[in-house]
Amino acid sequence: MKLLFTIKAAELQKQYKLLGTDISRLIGGVDEFKLLEREDGLRIWEPTITGDGSFYSDLNNSNNWYYFPDKPEYSIAKSFLGTGAVLEVGCGEGFFATKQNLQNYVGLELNKEAVEQAKAKGLDVRLSGFHEFSIHNKASMGTVCSFQVLEHLADPEEYFRSANLVLQEGGVVITAVPAEDSFAGTIRNNCLNAPPHHVTRWTNRCLRTFPEQYGFRCIEIINIPVEPCHYEWFWSTLLGKAFGSGSSNMNKRQKLKRKMVLSLLKLLGALGTIPEDLCIPGHTVLAVHRKV
Repeated sequence: MKLLFTIKAAELQKQYKLLGTDISRLIGGVDEFKLLEREDGLRIWEPTITGDGSFYSDLNNSNNWYYFPDKPEYSIAKSFLGTGAVLEVGCGEGFFATKQNLQNYVGLELNKEAVEQAKAKGLDVRLSGFHEFSIHNKASMGTVCSFQVLEHLADPEEYFRSANLVLQEGGVVITAVPAEDSFAGTIRNNCLNAPPHHVTRWTNRCLRTFPEQYGFRCIEIINIPVEPCHYEWFWSTLLGKAFGSGSSNMNKRQKLKRKMVLSLLKLLGALGTIPEDLCIPGHTVLAVHRKV
């Protein structure tokens, strides 16, 4: 495996504290995390430490932006739904089903509170893991989808094996993850793209080919443009690259320059726009595969 870079556990802990979350109990004894690229292109963090229910509850309670009720990938995904029932893995409160008005729908969620909230909306959402559900419901679904879930899983192989098991012949799996080929993927010290939040990172190439090992053929890879809520983040990242070798390596003088330019762009109203002809990939990439 190829070593891409490392990040100190103390740096991650510091960033999470700014987000109102203490990860010391999860990463105790770890000095640093290594991002490695396997031969199949999958980028994995070692050691692999995933967050628990309390970790995600803390993130959500301290940051009102953590769960978006609507995402651009929802409407894109609806256009690729196969025939038959739709299964959403890691559905939360069922925002996808309610926003897209899905009727033949089943959601899986491990957060008991979210399951209760989804059921209160009249949705068929079950407190169950994906593998367990797939074993007892073989070839029962026309579509399997997940939105910003796969990167949190320590075993993505099991995810696609379970998808193959639960899908009918010709069924579709739709997967949205953070885009490693985007501006967001260039940020080395982003705690939300590292353990215990994310444990894998996905380039377009890997997202296209990885599921093929488990009985799928890629139909399409769609990079969603930078979303308005990420415009300022995009410009900040771009300026970090311009004034240094990235935000993690900027000195005080470079940070001050970036802050001044950001203030000027904001004053000019430029932070709220990105020229369409730049065709810049945003935070999210969506992959569509068919069971073969």
